[in-house]
Amino acid sequence: MGSYLFLAVRTLAAVVIAASLWPFAADRYNALVVRLAGGFLPTDIAARAGEGRIYLDFLAAEKGAGLGLHGYVLHFGLILVAALVVTTPGLGLVRAVAWTAGVLGLFLAIHVVGVALFVWGIHAATQEDGGVTIGQVMTAFAVFWALLPAVIGGAWCYWRWLPTLRVPGRKDGVPLDNASADR
Repeated sequence: MGSYLFLAVRTLAAVVIAASLWPFAADRYNALVVRLAGGFLPTDIAARAGEGRIYLDFLAAEKGAGLGLHGYVLHFGLILVAALVVTTPGLGLVRAVAWTAGVLGLFLAIHVVGVALFVWGIHAATQEDGGVTIGQVMTAFAVFWALLPAVIGGAWCYWRWLPTLRVPGRKDGVPLDNASADR
């Protein structure tokens, strides 16, 4: 049981460290998301990045009308899954770095698509015959952004953590880092 507690503390520490360092990269990441999503947005809503947020400006409305999404709303799932990958038992440094780069690429694609879909949802909600309300769009966005990282992180743990933690003959005193050296 002690090694499981150590693993949990190590993962939590990785989340805290990544969340503390992320603000230094968030504006550049948001700018990249906005630049990549920009070609898929409706013409009456513009996206821009700054101050740790992605801003949506409603061009047809009065000056200053818009919406801002805080970066941690978008990025916490990325931070959580990256921490799970980095602290995976028995993964090794090179593989952990490679998988973390893959997670960053996956979440970049998810963020680009998610922001574009969110903007299109807001666009539809602001039309007279849109068939959807802003509240429905915001609810769908919140559910999507909360569940998707949990599903990805859960799948990762099921695929990579469980086999390592279930190594036959493993005792609590055996270091987890060496439990699956052949993986």
